[in-house]
Amino acid sequence: MNNRSILSVLGVLALVGCSSPASTTGSGVRGGTGADGSGAGTGNGSGNSSAGGNTSTTLNVSDDGGPEAGDVMNGVCANQSFNLQRKPAEILLVLDRSASMNDPPDGAPSGTGSKWSLVVPGIDQVVMATSASVSWGLKVFPEGDGAECAAGSVTSMIPVPIAAMNATAVVNGVMATTPQGNGTPTGDAINAAVTYLQTLTDTNPKFILLATDGEPSCNGTTKDTTGARTQAVTSITAAATAGFKTAVVGVATDKASDTQTLNDMAVAGGMARADTNPLATKFYLASTEDELVTSLETITGQVASCVFDLTAVPPDPTNIAVHVNNTKAPQDTTHMNGWDYTGADDKQIQIYGSWCDQITAANANTVNFVFGCVGQPPPA
Repeated sequence: MNNRSILSVLGVLALVGCSSPASTTGSGVRGGTGADGSGAGTGNGSGNSSAGGNTSTTLNVSDDGGPEAGDVMNGVCANQSFNLQRKPAEILLVLDRSASMNDPPDGAPSGTGSKWSLVVPGIDQVVMATSASVSWGLKVFPEGDGAECAAGSVTSMIPVPIAAMNATAVVNGVMATTPQGNGTPTGDAINAAVTYLQTLTDTNPKFILLATDGEPSCNGTTKDTTGARTQAVTSITAAATAGFKTAVVGVATDKASDTQTLNDMAVAGGMARADTNPLATKFYLASTEDELVTSLETITGQVASCVFDLTAVPPDPTNIAVHVNNTKAPQDTTHMNGWDYTGADDKQIQIYGSWCDQITAANANTVNFVFGCVGQPPPA
């Protein structure tokens, strides 16, 4: 066995990380006795042939897919490859269907189409384009066409639950929705979204995308704009605390009170729009279909981070190489352009900057992790 033996981990593109492999293959260090000079590995491992070998050393595979501690301590370090499944981000679209969405965009000339007419095609375009990388779901509010802020205007109903490759179902759900709701119970809608997301047991990262044309009007079953603003910000803050950040898209609105409320909601959601101008909106303002598409593309790009979950702690966490497109990326503790551990247990890695851009490109979807043996550096 070469004294620079390595443990090679092959990861398939993670939009936001990777899950544990379904199967693992370990390799023996040297072939054992036998007519063909091959020896069998233990556990799920298979022996590597060594011409004329007459001894056998095996790598034991632990339950978590990594080498057992005893093997690492004894200096055994053999090839072990496994495929990691991509974990796409999950986004629940929380869509305002209040009757004001039938109005023309604020400030638009007479004869301009409705806000709804720009929302539907814009959402459809981005959802379909990101179907492979985002698992979408749909929640609409208010429900029904009854009195403003009536009980039951927000329920636990999720018209389209989150699922992989779910774009067509979400688009059909949006197309089947009519903007006839009475009132804007934003806070209750966010609370219902959080309750639903908390029922999902997978470990994929989860987000809320709120698309609304103005400030909330319902504080529970009470029509109270001031109280509704506070409730919405509080609900979005609680969602972020629970692990579900909210991106806010303001559809064709320019009222000062709307802007301030949507800014507050965007900041509370933890996904405020980045802009060096302190007077710029913190939410994503979409006054045209093209602006809406651009905003949605920016938001989906934000969740396309490059996080990988390793199935075992590296034998030596200081001896690891991360290869992107067959080129070694540098470790960068500033998290600007390279890779670094994201957790204290050294079992999660995030890749940043141009290296992440390469990974998320359609033609660059694999990353190779190379773990060096204890006391030995990994290959370049």
